[in-house]
Amino acid sequence: MGLLCCLRRGPEKASRQVSRLPPPLDDTPRQSPPPATPIRFPCHETKELSCYAKSADIDLLKLYRPVRNSSHLRPQHVAALNLEINRDVSLDQLFPAHYLPPSVWDEAPGIGNSKEASSDSVPAASRLRNGTLPPGHHAYHTRMKELLYDNDDAYRAINRQPPRPGRSAVRPAHLRKFYIALQIVGEFWDTSLDGLASENDIVTSADSLPDGAVITDELPSTSQSPSPTEISFVPTIQTTNPSPLFSQYSSNRAVALSDVNQNTYTGRRTSTGTMMPAQYRHNLLKEFLEPILWAFGCRYESPRTQPQLYVRTLRIPVDLAGMVYCTPTERPSSIIGSLEGPLLGVQGRNSTMFGGKDGQLDIADLLREVGAMLLIAQERSREGTDEVIPNVNKWFITKPRWGGGTGEAVGKSLGPACEEEAISEQEQYDGKSKQSEEPPTKKRSQEKRLRAEMNREAVKKENLRKSTLPPSSRWDSRIKYVHVGKDAENDFDNIYLISSVNHHVCIVRLLVHPAYLSYLSNGGDPLGLPWFKLQMDRSRWFDLFVAEDRTEAMKGIWGVLTWLMRA
Repeated sequence: MGLLCCLRRGPEKASRQVSRLPPPLDDTPRQSPPPATPIRFPCHETKELSCYAKSADIDLLKLYRPVRNSSHLRPQHVAALNLEINRDVSLDQLFPAHYLPPSVWDEAPGIGNSKEASSDSVPAASRLRNGTLPPGHHAYHTRMKELLYDNDDAYRAINRQPPRPGRSAVRPAHLRKFYIALQIVGEFWDTSLDGLASENDIVTSADSLPDGAVITDELPSTSQSPSPTEISFVPTIQTTNPSPLFSQYSSNRAVALSDVNQNTYTGRRTSTGTMMPAQYRHNLLKEFLEPILWAFGCRYESPRTQPQLYVRTLRIPVDLAGMVYCTPTERPSSIIGSLEGPLLGVQGRNSTMFGGKDGQLDIADLLREVGAMLLIAQERSREGTDEVIPNVNKWFITKPRWGGGTGEAVGKSLGPACEEEAISEQEQYDGKSKQSEEPPTKKRSQEKRLRAEMNREAVKKENLRKSTLPPSSRWDSRIKYVHVGKDAENDFDNIYLISSVNHHVCIVRLLVHPAYLSYLSNGGDPLGLPWFKLQMDRSRWFDLFVAEDRTEAMKGIWGVLTWLMRA
């Protein structure tokens, strides 16, 4: 159960809505935050694994069972999966090129174009699998236009601040929550305005200084050379007519300027990237994806339980921020919250140290992505099958406890009488408190209520221990597992993942054969078979702080959804 916990870096909580608005923009100099976290990306180069391919142990259960943390991972763990990676591929190589939004959609739709007519520009997307028309030119351009807003203009709009001189006001509608989440992430990562305040903001004008005083950047001369800790590049004040009164004034002024110079940061950061909670990144991904998903009738859903990858009898916990599902067309199913899918997964990782020595392969980070995509493939392959609950027909599930007795603990009787006593104690207390002339104190009341609750909990636990029930289902009852968007003419399934590190996103595709999933569940000797291969294609990293990068990322996600949601 706890094996390979290194693949998820601790019990990550589900993505939460950020309830607070970011603080209003203020150019007032303040104390500098910690140094900015360097931007590094994981190395996913697998050419060096060719020397391990023949010697790798293909018994995954034997290979992965001893793993307890990331220091136990070796190149053999990746080589055993027979993984091939193509980096920095173009968007049209992740899916058929004609599903990519055409370049004419980058321009505003004409007056005579309608939403329905503009969707004809995509040849093979006449209808979606839910029977509706695919989102067209108008829906795409509306979202793209909002993503092209300048960050500062959008931040001022959501904080209800007037635009800067010479700038027009913007009105983010679909992407409003995205810019709220982006500004919060920017408090840790945005270094675009990092710097010190200008000298005019720190030093007063020369008119306020005494007669004969001038401002210079030279260090004060001393008989002994100052130590490195004593050197300060604070502007000093010199005078051609020094006096004891002015000497005292200049000394106090230099100290005051030194204090002010420590509070000269005017950027957006309040902390550094290594200190950012993981939920902020998850929320940023959610608010970036949801406006795109709504156009296709899809829904972003965080996992309700810990996702687990099944490798024979081994259950490996997997870190996933959420998954994308289709909303059903039947009204009764949508009322109870049923979903179909999954279509793709979303993963945000809080790691910032990548590369190791000389660009060494980041094994743990790569296995986190592969594990998440194999989990999505396993869930998609459940279409048309029933869950097999382990140990459902075992004797310890169908027969009473040892010896045929009632199963009560020795020296403790927890039967119906004890349960009635636990329930009646509260009723008895309520009756006495009403009849008494002086009500009991608050402390005594809380103690009696707590004792009654503990008795009821003891009864529940004892009854649960005596029950003979099979293990609970591990499938989500609200999900209808479907191969959404699988090509009927191709045995390989296209598994997509929106991967994120720092403040960047990447679109990843993994080709998985059904026989490979059967090998994960049942084992065997797959060497030499044509399906024993995992091909991973990765796009470049898109910076969500850069308008051009986030529109390019939206264009790729738009193409993926059009391809998967086709009828």
